[in-house]
Amino acid sequence: MSKTPKKKTSSSSLVASSPGHSPKKEASSVISASESPEEPKKILISLWPEWSDTEVNAEKWDATKASKDSKLFDDSEGKVELPASLRVHTWKRPSEYILNKTPVVVENEAAFDLTSANEHLLSSELMRWVISELYILWKVCNTGEEKTISTEIVPNLWKPWEHIYSLCKAVKDHMPLYNTYGKYVIKLYWMGSWRKITVDDMLPFDKDDNLLLPATTNQSEIWPMLLAKGILKVASTDIPVSGSGREFGEFTVIHCLTGWIPEIIPLKSWYTGKIWEFLRDNIPQFQLEDESSKETTTADLTTTDSNMNEIKSESPTVLKNRATGPIPQMVVCASYQPLHLMEKRTSVLTRMADSSESLRQYGLSQLFSHPVLLTCTRDCPLVAPPKPPPVPQWKLIRPRKQTNITDEPKEAPVQKPEQFIEVSSPFINYKLMAMAAHDMEQGGVKRRGYNSNLTSFSEMDDSEDDHTKNDITQNSLNALDTTETTQVTAEDKKKDDSIANDMEEVKSTSGPDKETDGKDKERLQTAKESSGSLLLSQDALASDKPPLLETWVDLHNFTKCFQTLLVFHKPDTYAHQCKTSHFKNSISSRLSAAALSNAVASTHSVSAHARQPDSTAIVHTQSADGKGTHFLFVDSLLPTEIAIGFSALVHWGESVEEKKESSARPGSLTAKPFSWKSIVSELPVVQIQTTASKAVLLSLPPGRHVLHVHTSASLAVHLHLFSMSPFVFGDEETVMLHLDKESLRFCEQAVMIMRSLGRVISCFSDLEELPSTTKELEKTHGVGIQQQRVFREAVYHMFCSALVRKLTSEELFAVQTLTGDPSPHGSNDKAWDARSDDIPEHWNGRQATDKEMQAATVLQAGWKGYLVREILTAARPGTKENLSVAKTLQEMWAPVESDLDKHAVSLLRHMVANGEGIAELYPCGEDECNRITFTDYSVPIPEVANSWILIFREVFHVPKNMLLVPKIFSPLPVCIVHVINNDTLEEIPKVFNRVEPYMYTPNKEGYTFVAEAQTGDTPVIGGKLRMFLIGCREPLPQLARETPSNNFSVKELKGYYIPYQKDIICRHVVKVSSDHSATVQFQTSKSDVHIKLSILDHEKEVASSQGKGHVIIPVYCFLASNGGSVAQAGARQDQGSLIAEGRVTGVGGGKEGSDQHPTDTLFHKYYIQAEVLQESWPLLESLSSFIQKLRNIERNEMRVFGDILDSTSTPLGTDQQNKEGQKSAPKSTQKAKERDKDKDKLTSKSSSIMEQSLDESKPHWTLRVVSDHSEAGSIEVKKDTEKLEEIRAMKLAWEAAEPGRAAKGHQSRLHYLKELQERAESKEPVTAETDNQPQPQQSGEFIQKTDKNYIDYAPFIRKSLPQPRLKDEVLEEEQRRERSEKFQSFRLIWDNILEQRKQEKIARKEMMKRQLETYIGFQDTMDAYRQKMLQTREAFCSRILKEQSHKKMEEPPKETVEQVELEKNPTVVQSSGRKSGGKRK
Repeated sequence: MSKTPKKKTSSSSLVASSPGHSPKKEASSVISASESPEEPKKILISLWPEWSDTEVNAEKWDATKASKDSKLFDDSEGKVELPASLRVHTWKRPSEYILNKTPVVVENEAAFDLTSANEHLLSSELMRWVISELYILWKVCNTGEEKTISTEIVPNLWKPWEHIYSLCKAVKDHMPLYNTYGKYVIKLYWMGSWRKITVDDMLPFDKDDNLLLPATTNQSEIWPMLLAKGILKVASTDIPVSGSGREFGEFTVIHCLTGWIPEIIPLKSWYTGKIWEFLRDNIPQFQLEDESSKETTTADLTTTDSNMNEIKSESPTVLKNRATGPIPQMVVCASYQPLHLMEKRTSVLTRMADSSESLRQYGLSQLFSHPVLLTCTRDCPLVAPPKPPPVPQWKLIRPRKQTNITDEPKEAPVQKPEQFIEVSSPFINYKLMAMAAHDMEQGGVKRRGYNSNLTSFSEMDDSEDDHTKNDITQNSLNALDTTETTQVTAEDKKKDDSIANDMEEVKSTSGPDKETDGKDKERLQTAKESSGSLLLSQDALASDKPPLLETWVDLHNFTKCFQTLLVFHKPDTYAHQCKTSHFKNSISSRLSAAALSNAVASTHSVSAHARQPDSTAIVHTQSADGKGTHFLFVDSLLPTEIAIGFSALVHWGESVEEKKESSARPGSLTAKPFSWKSIVSELPVVQIQTTASKAVLLSLPPGRHVLHVHTSASLAVHLHLFSMSPFVFGDEETVMLHLDKESLRFCEQAVMIMRSLGRVISCFSDLEELPSTTKELEKTHGVGIQQQRVFREAVYHMFCSALVRKLTSEELFAVQTLTGDPSPHGSNDKAWDARSDDIPEHWNGRQATDKEMQAATVLQAGWKGYLVREILTAARPGTKENLSVAKTLQEMWAPVESDLDKHAVSLLRHMVANGEGIAELYPCGEDECNRITFTDYSVPIPEVANSWILIFREVFHVPKNMLLVPKIFSPLPVCIVHVINNDTLEEIPKVFNRVEPYMYTPNKEGYTFVAEAQTGDTPVIGGKLRMFLIGCREPLPQLARETPSNNFSVKELKGYYIPYQKDIICRHVVKVSSDHSATVQFQTSKSDVHIKLSILDHEKEVASSQGKGHVIIPVYCFLASNGGSVAQAGARQDQGSLIAEGRVTGVGGGKEGSDQHPTDTLFHKYYIQAEVLQESWPLLESLSSFIQKLRNIERNEMRVFGDILDSTSTPLGTDQQNKEGQKSAPKSTQKAKERDKDKDKLTSKSSSIMEQSLDESKPHWTLRVVSDHSEAGSIEVKKDTEKLEEIRAMKLAWEAAEPGRAAKGHQSRLHYLKELQERAESKEPVTAETDNQPQPQQSGEFIQKTDKNYIDYAPFIRKSLPQPRLKDEVLEEEQRRERSEKFQSFRLIWDNILEQRKQEKIARKEMMKRQLETYIGFQDTMDAYRQKMLQTREAFCSRILKEQSHKKMEEPPKETVEQVELEKNPTVVQSSGRKSGGKRK
């Protein structure tokens, strides 16, 4: 029992939700949401389990515990998160605030009112969406307005309280009961399945004791609160876009209550035409009723029911749906964004201002953003225009055209089309009623007389806080809600043709009536009281109120008012659908046992139905990172539309603060066209980003399509695809199984060709029909020369396959006549080759003479001419030969017609396969890129952890040129495939460690496919690697042996890294007794080391590969050497006769050996060598002592007489010592040989011990040579000690020629070192301490020189000859002659260079001269064209000037013209003068 802390008075401590609450009823009314910091925060520990009726029926509601005054049910997930605009003060149980009546879950099942009692909640956007979508769902499911009006009751009624379960069974039409223990179960749709969400009955209240969850006017009903708590839990998994000012993201209540998938379509003004077409096709259309139908309705009124009479009398209009046939149903809504005053972009603020002004005209306010339902469209007036009066018959005879003569041209008036959309919303004109109620509450002042449309919908200022918003929105009148003007009927639509009239009608009906005002005041005073009589009166009024109000919106203003369309698709109405889910391991591991069992059961239950095209496929999978890769396959003759529903879970069990701090990305879905035969990545056709659930409609043209669908989310994703056309959705292997078949368009094209061919055969002897059918056949299969040739061959092969035999001579002649092709076909050539044994023996191997060739040519030409004449005669209808050929063709066509589709496909496939570019000429050619065939090869994976392994290595032989792609399916995280051309040893190119599609050509040795992998921390038990060899068509490459095998033998060599001058890491010798194919892999302990792995044959590089930390030579065939050569080489090594002067191979003479021993000789000598590149393996200073120790070990291995020299290391310094040394030399050499053998054994043992006890913390390397287990004994790999063996052989040879040589040399060396030391000591002052110190024993190393004056000139003396030679006159002459020859050769080279430079200079001058001449020629040409153009221009100008001068000359002067006119009319002037004079008199 938790302690009750003191109550805080500060309002700043109020939060939207609480992590816990007190178990006592007494304390629950005073504890605030933020007043229990001592209680631990409750988090979501597991996903909500999937719904199971069995579990709900077996649920123990623990109602007996409540009667014993024990602790009531407390939700284990804590308090629900409320929007930030709602401040929680206390949490109460229903029994704590409902005192006058027993709480019930549902009381009124006929209707409900969620607006009158929830005005204080409308400041929250989420609450407005919850209320609006509940109303929309109630109207869509429980009324017949979407259908034709009828008296039948809608069978599938939806009731919101049926999502609540308490003290009842999970059956149809169940009724939840009030549970005093406080435990309720809510059934909601989330992440692709119905979920069981458990809630308690703790309800939040603010400081004014207002309930912060939706409630009906009947206060004793608690179903809206319980349902809203479950909805808020689901909504808490969604997050809004940062900076949008919204309380949620893309969460929709309708999807949560029904499972309908929402498709969000943005509305743009430039897409108005498409929007209108979409709405006309998917929602009902308003149409006027014809007079004939009116007469029938009036006649039927006397015989129908009274209810039917009321419906028909009230609605003289008819709603008709334009769509016909089995179409998927959908619900279309529209929404607009809330007012976001913090927006800084001017363009967005402008759009918000325009939207707000347009919304005012239709009774909506941007302050109350919510979704509205689109019920119907209208492209005609609400009232039918009056018909014109009848015209008498006599006026119809030669009617007179009525034209209005005006002084200005008359423009035809542009008539705006009638395009309106009816929207339904519970908040139409809502702000008007709220403002009226607010005015009455302040003092009863009546302002309705001068209120205008704009002032009625006045918006709140920015300075108003959340409490002011709540105060304004919570004061409303129930009487105004119950007036008859809230119902917009067809009669009202006839009277009111504009939106303004509708608004005036609302004002007039709610005018200044004293009685109404008095009732309003009474209701405002008693609104907060909980009396039973008031509840009953409000319930009675609510039952008469319609749930949604309607208004017509012009299409032009529709895109201004609303920003998005919400199209809810009903998946159950689609014929084909598929589901799949991916949960992250960290989330899926926390699932309860019930949820896991349900998931497994659903997975197994769908496996049998997944193959049925009309059933729903459900797949539940888990992935480590929440990402999924799927493939979509569609093959259709018509355009296909697939709705893709995508749900993402990006947050789980996080508080509001944690959500704000976290930067989780929304879930994303991308769909791209995909082809296994190409590595080109195309642009995506579908892209979805969401934090909740969203759908997109994918439209595909006719044909075959393969899409690669990639999904990703932080925690989980769910995919739901549904369409009216069949499709296949699943993993890569599932889709690949359907790509081996021909596409539907390919089959259709093939059947068209075959049917045209059948019509030609049926009317082959008809003179009238044959030409038209022949032209139709040519048009069907193509009129090109190549198409004609390939078609003739395909027809011949089609008849052979249909008859399952070779054609007889009559049948062959009939086919030649049908196709008009006299040339022999391929099968005839094969038959001729089969009869080649009948050739006489004396003709074999003899070439034909010229006369014989001419004779054969004449015979062939004559025979071909005869055959062509016969074919032309037989192709002419009416001849005897034509009738015979027609009969033969009819007999041959019978077996073809029995299986027409099969033979049609084989015909077209033969044309496509043998004709280059034929497929592109047909529409089905676009489908060829997605047609593949594949072969599956599988091998088991070794159960090894943290190691490199070779899994697959097989040789394939390619019969002909073909495009191939290897595809690996492996449970291992890293698996790479290599493909090697065995003839050239070249590797097929790879892109991102994947072998690219490559055109393989036939070769002699085939191609080796190698698969390597790196195992993880835990071995894969029972895993298999599968390789799909994908090609375009059969036959695919053949495996060299019957079945693939991965039984390999690995020779593993390890060692420490010791830096050398040549950067060689290691070097090993390879000996094989027979031809042996092996894989060589090298790996270093440091992963970023650049290394090169090489295979050398006689020091010549035959194969190499480079890598970083890991390198592999996938396959190399080591050829065995000739037996004699190997035996001789072994004998020479055993005898120790390999001296330095006789060697031609090895480290020193590598280049010479490579020239003298090519790879195709009988004797091969292979080395495996690894090198460090770019000095990329630096060692730390702390490893210097360890490296020096390793070098000392190698230096000791080079010593041959080490034991003898150590025993005689002390110098004797007398001749007697030398004599004794000479006498003991033979004995010492014998002992040395014995010790040498023992030492070889010891060194081999030490090296093996070093490899076994390798310290992996030190820099080291690993070399692996992998070969088949059956051939493991034929290869030997060991360290290359050839140089050491040479030195050892030389020392043994010297010792054998002169016994005691090594001992004497060692003694002389020690004696020389002693002299140097004494000479150095004599020059320095000797102290007592130094005299008493013993002389250091120098064994095997030079002593450092302490004399600074001593200079060793040996490095500076040039040694040009192996032995010194006296320089005499002969030597001087030779040197002089050599110098002169060098000078002459240099002078000759210099002269050649000068001559070459001179020639180049001359050539440059010539080129410059040519360029200058070319430029001058261009300039002259341009000048000529310019002169010609100027001359033409001058001629044109002169011509124009001449014409103008002629015109001026021809026109008389103006004065002369006036004089001529006066002369012509003198009487006019005189008469006017006389009249004026008479008047003066």
